Amino acid sequence: MKTTNIFKDKNFIECLKERTFDEKDRYIKIFNDKDEIIKENIDKVIKIDCSECRIINIEGIHIFKNLKELNLFYNWIEEIPKAIWNLKKLKILNLSYNKIKKLPNEIEKLKNLEILDLSDNEIEELSNEIGNLTNLKELNLFHNQIKKLPKEIWKLINLEEIDLSHNQIKELLKEIWNLKKLKNLYLNYNQLKEIPKEIEQLINLEVLDLSHNQIKELPKEIGNLKKLKELRLVNNKLQTLPEEIKNLNNLWWLNLSNNQIKIIPKEICKLKNLEILMLNNNKIETLPKEISELNNLKELNLGYNKIEKLPKEILKLNKLQRIWLHNAFDLNNLNQKPEELFKILKNLEEKKTNKEKNILDTESLEYLKKEVYPVLCKKIEKKIKVNDLKQIKNNLNLDNLNF
Repeated sequence: MKTTNIFKDKNFIECLKERTFDEKDRYIKIFNDKDEIIKENIDKVIKIDCSECRIINIEGIHIFKNLKELNLFYNWIEEIPKAIWNLKKLKILNLSYNKIKKLPNEIEKLKNLEILDLSDNEIEELSNEIGNLTNLKELNLFHNQIKKLPKEIWKLINLEEIDLSHNQIKELLKEIWNLKKLKNLYLNYNQLKEIPKEIEQLINLEVLDLSHNQIKELPKEIGNLKKLKELRLVNNKLQTLPEEIKNLNNLWWLNLSNNQIKIIPKEICKLKNLEILMLNNNKIETLPKEISELNNLKELNLGYNKIEKLPKEILKLNKLQRIWLHNAFDLNNLNQKPEELFKILKNLEEKKTNKEKNILDTESLEYLKKEVYPVLCKKIEKKIKVNDLKQIKNNLNLDNLNF
C-alpha cells in the first residue's frame, strides 16, 4: 500500500491514502529515516490519523511519546498493534470499524485514556483490566458480540458515557450501578428482559436508550432519575408505565413506540418539559384529557393505534408543530360522538405552526380524508333526519364530502 505522511501542522500527522493497493502489503510505517520533517518534530506530534487505510498493522508509532490522539478507524486490524501500549500519554484511541476479536490485558497500560472507541468490531468479551482505565470518560462498544461485562467495570468511576448497543447482553451486572457520573447509557438492540430497580443509583443519567429489547415493565424507581432528559423504549413489550414517571421533570424526549400499551397514564401529562412524545404502533384506545397540560409539546405521534376516543383537550397544545394520526383510529369501535371527533380532527387539520405549515403530515391528511371522514359522515347521517342534513353539513363544513 502506498501511503504518504503529511504534516498538517507541527502537532498532527495524517496518513494520505493512494488508490494503488497491494494485498501483500497491508501496513503503514509511520516513520523512517527519510521523514526528516517528522524526525525533527517527533516530540511535538500529539495526533495521528490513519483512518480508512485498509491496514492490518501499524509500525513506528511507539516513538511518538507525547501522542494524545490516535485514529485507526475503518481498517482491517484483527489484533491491536502492540506498539500502542507504549503510548503512555494517549487520551483518545479510536479502533472502531475493524476486525478486532479480543481486548488484551495490556489495555491497562493506557492509564491516561479518556475516550476508547472499539465499536463495530467482533469482540465477544472484555478484559478485566479495562477496569484500571480510571480516567476513562467515554467507552464505545456498539456493534460487537458482547454477552456480558466484566465486574471490574465498576472501577470506571469517571465514566460519563457508555454505548453497549447492538450486542447480545441478556442481563445487567449490579456493578454498573456504581458508575455515578454516567450521563449517557445506550443499551438498545440487546436481549434484556428486565431493568433492575438499582437503576435509580445512576443519579446523573441524562440519556437512557433501552430500545429494541424484550422489556415488559419498568421499575417504579426509574422515577428517581431526576436529571433524565431522553428516554427511549422503542420496540419492547411494555403494556403500561409506572406512575412515578411523572417525576422525570427534565424529560423532553419520550419514545414509547412499538410496544403493547393500551392506556396512557395521566401521570405522563405532568412532564411539563416534554417536547417530543412518540406513541405510535401501540394499542392505545384513548388519551387522558390532561394531555392539555403538556404545554411544551411540539411533536406527538399517535399513528397505528386503536384509538376509540380523542379528547378535545388535544386542541389546547398550542406549541404543537407536528402530529401524526395515520392509522390511529379503530373505526369500527369508536366510543365518541362522530360529530365531536369530526370537529376535533377538522380543527387539527386547520391548525398551523408559527411558520404557517400544517401540523398534520401529508400521510395523516390523506388517511383522514379517505378513511376517517367518510366513516364519521355515515355515522352522522344515521343519527339525523334528512331535513336536518343540510344544516349539519353547513355547521361541520361537510360540503365537499359525500355521504
